[in-house]
Amino acid sequence: MERKNRSLEELARTILNDYALPKCFWDDVVSTVCYVMNRVLIRPILKKTPYELLNERKPNISHLKVFGCKCYILNNGKESSGKFDAKSYKGIFLGYSLSSHANRIYNKKLMTVEEFIHVVFDETNKCEQGLAKSNTEEDEQNIFLKNLDNNTEIQPVDSVK
Repeated sequence: MERKNRSLEELARTILNDYALPKCFWDDVVSTVCYVMNRVLIRPILKKTPYELLNERKPNISHLKVFGCKCYILNNGKESSGKFDAKSYKGIFLGYSLSSHANRIYNKKLMTVEEFIHVVFDETNKCEQGLAKSNTEEDEQNIFLKNLDNNTEIQPVDSVK
């Protein structure tokens, strides 16, 4: 049992250091590592995952995302916005909800960790400096628009005539 706990700690420490995340996110990291390990690691003797042993069926892993990747959260009326305000917020993916199909996201604008369902993920690269900016505003907006329209790219307007 101690060996498993030690490996969870080592993985959590590695992820926190690799993504340059503050130590206050340690609980989200450990929870996500445990969630993924129970669905992916196969026990050598039984040739099954812990999830499969408990639920007697193979786990669905199609919903798994890259930890710490950038994401965009749809503003669905929680906060009043003007006509020309952004319809999404930037966030960092921190894991999965234990009680629903939502994802745990660090909302950079509100500086809170919340659970969201309507999220677009940018898994092309990790959030390089944790909470710091890693790409320009235009690049992030183009990625969001591309994913929003079922992978059909929308070209940004260079100037208004």
